[in-house]
Amino acid sequence: MTHATAPRTASAGRRRQRLAFGALGALLLGVVATSAPVTPVGALDQTANLIRVGENQTVEKTFGPIPGQHPIPATPPAPAPRLDTPDDCRKLPYCDVVPLEVVLPPTLRPSDEFFVTVELNWDTTTIPATLYTKPRRVNDLDLYVWTDPQGDQPIRESATDALPEQLKLFRPSKGRYSIVVMNYVGPNSGYRLKVSYVPEKIVPPFESLDPGYVPPVLSPPAPEPVTAPVDLSAEPAAPPPPDRSPVVEPAPPAPPAPPVEATPAPLTPVAVGPDPDFSNFDDNAFDRQLAAPPASDVLVEKQVKAVGPPKPPSTASLMVWLVLLPLLLVAAGGFWLSRKGSAVLKLR
Repeated sequence: MTHATAPRTASAGRRRQRLAFGALGALLLGVVATSAPVTPVGALDQTANLIRVGENQTVEKTFGPIPGQHPIPATPPAPAPRLDTPDDCRKLPYCDVVPLEVVLPPTLRPSDEFFVTVELNWDTTTIPATLYTKPRRVNDLDLYVWTDPQGDQPIRESATDALPEQLKLFRPSKGRYSIVVMNYVGPNSGYRLKVSYVPEKIVPPFESLDPGYVPPVLSPPAPEPVTAPVDLSAEPAAPPPPDRSPVVEPAPPAPPAPPVEATPAPLTPVAVGPDPDFSNFDDNAFDRQLAAPPASDVLVEKQVKAVGPPKPPSTASLMVWLVLLPLLLVAAGGFWLSRKGSAVLKLR
């Protein structure tokens, strides 16, 4: 009985060790999986969808939806980061990079001019206008064309709210380019690219005329009248002799007569009587009143007034100051003591 129990105990211990090692391995695998860097999900690889266009050719291709949306708001802080480069769009989910190859004809001369037009179109719905907003599309895409390899800035771009977006490349003779399609806002269900190569010369500006315009026919000018030639062979007629009679100058006109001055009529004298308001005044008395007194009299009068005896005080003033005023003071003091006397004594 003892020998049968020992093997069972050993097998149970080995089973527990295997479970412990299995749990430890699962734990390590979980730690490694959670600590490994996460690779960002990028847009679809459009390298295989190369657009090759030659002279007088038009190429159209349809592409699948772009899953992401541009993260920069409508008014980003300055300076805003540029997130529409081909290198960035190959890793980001909100834009695609489509290779473009322009095949130049072997007969192309340096003076030949041509355009390559890139048009971006997509399907979307429009939100109708309200009282405060304009009509707005749910989805908006932007179009850029870069050189390959990538430069500092796109050579052309069409980032508006128009549908479709379109741009023209004048004489793209480098051959290889990159078309960047960015989903600016809203859910995208796919898009279409149309590339055209058209030889076209730049016509200088000129004045536009009516097609039915006919220039007027100018008639030749009328001939000038013919004047007979002058015969210079005949002797000219002798001039008449000068008039030597004296020149009589006319007499100057007589000066006009001076105007006759009118004599005014003589004035009749008017008798003026004395003014009754001043007839009763004595001129001598008036003059004496206006005249200033002599200085000596004034000084004597002032001295007499200054050194004269003072006037004796009146009986009424003596009664007020010597009798009435002391009585009033004594009565006021007695009244105050009758009212406040006990309180003053207590405080002391």
